[in-house]
Amino acid sequence: MGHTTYLTLELIWALPIVVIQFLVGADQILRRWKVWLLGILIPSIYLTFADSFAIVGHTWTINPDLSLGVFLPFGVPIEELIFFLLTNAMIVQGLILVAAPGMRARLGRMLGVLRRGPDALPTDSDLPEAPTA
Repeated sequence: MGHTTYLTLELIWALPIVVIQFLVGADQILRRWKVWLLGILIPSIYLTFADSFAIVGHTWTINPDLSLGVFLPFGVPIEELIFFLLTNAMIVQGLILVAAPGMRARLGRMLGVLRRGPDALPTDSDLPEAPTA
């Protein structure tokens, strides 16, 4: 994979979870967009800055052959910031979904549909009839 290895592995690792969480509860996540945004950005910026000390101090290194070679102003490869953003997105979205009322029931219905297949989806005949005037 060359210079895209680190980024590719990060995306393969985290994007499926981030996307599934969003598909399950986008309405809940978007309803709490300020919590979502700040809960991801603040720790990601802090962790990236803290990471710069470890990289500059040679506590660990990022192989330049496996990295894009794009660095933030304080010497951290862009993939490190992306790693922290993805990790914090999984955590914050998971916490929002766990705390949201009705999510357990929603997830149970979704899992039931997955187990039983498309035949388990409600049809128009399953919907309550609208009252007539």
